Amino acid sequence: MRQPILSVHGAALPVAPEANHLILVNAPREEAPPPEESFMEAREWLDSLHSRMMQGPDDTLHAGMTALHGGLIKRRRQWSPEVWKRFCQELARKHPMRPFLHQCPFTRHAFERPRGYAGDAALIDYLYMDHAADELHAGREIYRYMHGQPSARSVRERRELLARMMDETAGRRPDGRVLSVACGHLREAEASRAVAERRLQELIAFDQDPVSLAEISRLHPGGIVRPVCGSVRSLLAGKAAFADLDFAYSAGLYDYLSDSVAARLTALLFQMLRPGGRLLVANFAVHPPETGYMEAFMDWWLTYRDEDGMRDLLAETPLEQVDNVRLFRDSQDNVIYLEVTRR
Repeated sequence: MRQPILSVHGAALPVAPEANHLILVNAPREEAPPPEESFMEAREWLDSLHSRMMQGPDDTLHAGMTALHGGLIKRRRQWSPEVWKRFCQELARKHPMRPFLHQCPFTRHAFERPRGYAGDAALIDYLYMDHAADELHAGREIYRYMHGQPSARSVRERRELLARMMDETAGRRPDGRVLSVACGHLREAEASRAVAERRLQELIAFDQDPVSLAEISRLHPGGIVRPVCGSVRSLLAGKAAFADLDFAYSAGLYDYLSDSVAARLTALLFQMLRPGGRLLVANFAVHPPETGYMEAFMDWWLTYRDEDGMRDLLAETPLEQVDNVRLFRDSQDNVIYLEVTRR
């Protein structure tokens, strides 16, 4: 039986029933050989795989990507975090496999970080849209493979969920106010009928990246969307503040936050809600099958959380003001959502 969520004072939070779902956990770590022996074996494995993928047709390349993903996540689970990081830095990034994989624009963009930080909005656009036709053979097929992976499907599903929740907000309140924190290019607004029909009073697009906000301004000129430039630090310091919100959400930020900062931000966003308002935060679960590839060849490291970790985000939220809490996973079992309704 699932236990209620408790505050530090022992009060129980009301929790909506959850559907049955699979909880992903790490398999027990096998006894690993010494690092140097492991690295020699891994180098030979990458050499062989790289040779096959270089010379093969599309089906061989796709089979190679499947083998690469499987071998990387197996080693990530088998090795200690310190050994895994050494492998990523000292072997994977110096191996000929890396430039081969970086023919894929999605993989290369993540690694190069052209905007100066991980997971920028242009990178996520590679998952929303299909740019395969723009690439040559190897880059095209690697990109197609990554575009079809469970985590990519989760990102597209997340966009549709957010658009639906915007529309639901407009249905509840014709003067509805929505806040998106770390909004990126705000692609979910493009899928929202409420935004297209201007049935919300305001949609605040909050992000630290002026390039992302410029794209939003280009797509939503003179409408209900209001771009605001600011960082998590400015929110926590009180330099940026919002109030009377009916729906606040952060879909791609919490994967980069420490537990303490995430809990503080959750409490702050909750306080911005009107009575009956909803807060939704998303986080990738422990651990998607693409994790090894992302870390080894994309230099893309996320903070993964399970259900207990998501509940802990409420540690600083005043429980007496909470009407309902709901935890659920997406259809890929990759992303966990925490939805909190204010009393």
